[in-house]
Amino acid sequence: MGCGTFPKIEAIFLAQFHPDLGPIVRLSVPEDAVELDENRGYNNNGSTARGDDDSRYAEGSVVSFGNNSSHFGLFHGGEQPAEVVELIKRPTNPKAPMTARSDKIDFNAIQALVIPKLTLFEKLITVNTGRFKVMCYPVAILGNYARNAFIFNMCFAFDISADTKCFGPVVKRVGCLLKELEISSGLLSDEDGERPLMSMMRQLVTKLNDHGECQIELDLKGLSQSLASTGISIKLFPYYGSPQDIEPYHVPVRTIDFEMAKLKSVQTVSQADIPDDIMWDLVLDRVMQHMDSVNHVRRIALLTRIREETVVLALRHLDYYGCIVLADIFQFGNIYETQYQVMDLYRHAWLQRECYSYVTRDGAASDVEAEELLRLYSTIQKRKTVAEWVLENEVDTERIDVRRFIVFGVIHQLLRRVHCYPVLCGPVKICDGERSVATEDNGETTSPGHGSPDNDGLGKQLVEMLDGTHHMDEICVVEDKDAVTLRQAFDSHGNIEYMYL
Repeated sequence: MGCGTFPKIEAIFLAQFHPDLGPIVRLSVPEDAVELDENRGYNNNGSTARGDDDSRYAEGSVVSFGNNSSHFGLFHGGEQPAEVVELIKRPTNPKAPMTARSDKIDFNAIQALVIPKLTLFEKLITVNTGRFKVMCYPVAILGNYARNAFIFNMCFAFDISADTKCFGPVVKRVGCLLKELEISSGLLSDEDGERPLMSMMRQLVTKLNDHGECQIELDLKGLSQSLASTGISIKLFPYYGSPQDIEPYHVPVRTIDFEMAKLKSVQTVSQADIPDDIMWDLVLDRVMQHMDSVNHVRRIALLTRIREETVVLALRHLDYYGCIVLADIFQFGNIYETQYQVMDLYRHAWLQRECYSYVTRDGAASDVEAEELLRLYSTIQKRKTVAEWVLENEVDTERIDVRRFIVFGVIHQLLRRVHCYPVLCGPVKICDGERSVATEDNGETTSPGHGSPDNDGLGKQLVEMLDGTHHMDEICVVEDKDAVTLRQAFDSHGNIEYMYL
């Protein structure tokens, strides 16, 4: 890893489209980080690797596009492609030993992706090859160049397992800065520009890995009179994804100590005469008082007497910064199934320690072995409720808190909730005010008798939710009834089947 939680830059190299040789690597840091053939990207048949057909992508390549389009119109076709492009490229020589090609970046395997089709220029591209993940931002400049365009790409290489989302703005910024410097001073097209370019690349690797930021001064004497000295400032910032939609039946679970967070926020204020109780958001403070990993969103809104929409906004703020995770409503009638990530509990000691401290009662962690926790998670099956699982496996509830055991598995993706979706498959009584009517298969309603009141029917809103798109947790929260009561009502009326997904 690099500075703090940021991934480490393994290498940086400058790729360029040579008018005679095709895609080449002009500079790299370290100097031997990229593996090249004799012709540095030149095809044996004399043509360049940058064709306009899709045959350049080898069999097995995976290409996926995001949602945001770019506005670089010079090289766009009829439709505008996505801002982020992710590709997985096989090595050019898959029969070569892994040890021979794992320590260097195989440029021959990715040259057609680093210098891509014109429609992908000025897009953030991620290429996985071997043990490396290469992020780049290809740029093409029209002008008085050979072939009327100058094409280059400054590429950043990371370990393939690294989370590189925080480097997206940095890679794009470096590409845009080099484009402006080439237009204003000819930095990249001039051979005299290799010295400041190499200096910049070395500082990017060293300072971003060590400090997460860098201030670089480029010496452009001899290249530009107006830009004799140019400064570049770059800083890494954590990446926060968009918060997910929060529904009334979601249960927020804390991932940080909010009391310590409140204390830290107070200490950062210089005005010592400000009371501590007003240094924290009032809505968040009231919401957190009822956030006990049991109450769902609607119940928290009722307990705090705050509008549900406001509670959702507060929780979305906490979710954005990773202060909470969302779980489902725990009941002993719930059904779960084990996920393949359960083996992480066996591989990682830190996950075992967290599981010990979270699921055991009264400091009984020393009495619970990792093998026992793994065995219990592995025995959870899709067709059995939590209550049946506890009885069948003789879970020691005096040492293990079953609710926290399940919640821990859900938030760490060791378990997946199997939801129950009730589906109306025939006519059913609908309670409509003072009288009840019955639905037929064609959706029409008929009176059961002489209009006499009948309070045994289901509510109209409830019947509308029995279309297979609403699970029991959602229905329970909307109707303000527990699952057992609803199941009894459904079974007494009949014509209602259940899907488990």
